[in-house]
Amino acid sequence: MIRWVFQFLLLLALALWVGAMVFFSAVVAPTVFQALDRPAAGKLLAELFPTYYRAGAACGALALVAVLLLFLFDSGSRALRFLQIVLIVLMLAATLYAGWMLEPRIHELRTERTSASSKPQRDAAESLFQKLHLRSVRVNVGVMALGIAVLGSLAVRKKA
Repeated sequence: MIRWVFQFLLLLALALWVGAMVFFSAVVAPTVFQALDRPAAGKLLAELFPTYYRAGAACGALALVAVLLLFLFDSGSRALRFLQIVLIVLMLAATLYAGWMLEPRIHELRTERTSASSKPQRDAAESLFQKLHLRSVRVNVGVMALGIAVLGSLAVRKKA
């Protein structure tokens, strides 16, 4: 059977997804903030985020298709495959939420907090920006943690 192809695609999608998240969070973002002043760094990262989330959604979709095919056609543990499906669905839902709900609003607030005509408007935009930014960070950390868990579950072997 071509089980190995589905298994490879699942592993590849998850490794790229989690690896990109870790690289972006641990290397790209800190380096950008060290190299540029805060407004320029924020602007650059705001330009990168749509691609970051689209790539995550594409990896998530590929991982979901691969694990569904493995669930349907593999003779391995259906309980383990079901757990992997649930975790990948949660990862994908969180990525879509962060990329299509949070990120656009955070981007708007980034502009509002600098262009607001009064201090109370700037303060309100800044407060909401910080709140949503923190939520976005937490969602991304959650997706990374779930991704690491799914990758770990791929190491489980069924007993012969």
